[in-house]
Amino acid sequence: MKRIIGLLLLVTAASFCCAQYRVKKAQAFFTVSTPGMAMKDEKGNTINPAPAYERFIYIECRFNGKPKVDSVFYNGILLMSSVADKEETTAKVGVRADNGNPVNFIAKKGNKIWRIDLQPLNGNILKHEVVKKITIKGKLAKTTFSYTLTTETELTTPDRY
Repeated sequence: MKRIIGLLLLVTAASFCCAQYRVKKAQAFFTVSTPGMAMKDEKGNTINPAPAYERFIYIECRFNGKPKVDSVFYNGILLMSSVADKEETTAKVGVRADNGNPVNFIAKKGNKIWRIDLQPLNGNILKHEVVKKITIKGKLAKTTFSYTLTTETELTTPDRY
């Protein structure tokens, strides 16, 4: 009986000591900007430029290398993703569009922050809609991860001040 209890304590201690590579926290953001001025076609009709949406996600993880993101699904639509080349411990993300407060993303001690930039496939325009589910799948070392978000925050752009 003492051996079994000792073995259980040893296994429990070993599991807490090992590094667990996983995403600790994530937050999605987007900006909306209107490029240029309204143009006119050859008949003189006004052509309003379509708004441009920029989407990105910050993730916090306890991993020294660059994470590999395999896929990002936004409400079931697959998006192309690229991870920034430089990890951070704090990121000044921007200013919230709804209340004007600055948004900072701060990692806990020993963790790193990575920015994932998102683009629609084949140059399609992904218009803004209410987020139901954003799923990020990838690898940290040999460990696979999946993280789900259900909200995203709109940030202001210089043309919307």
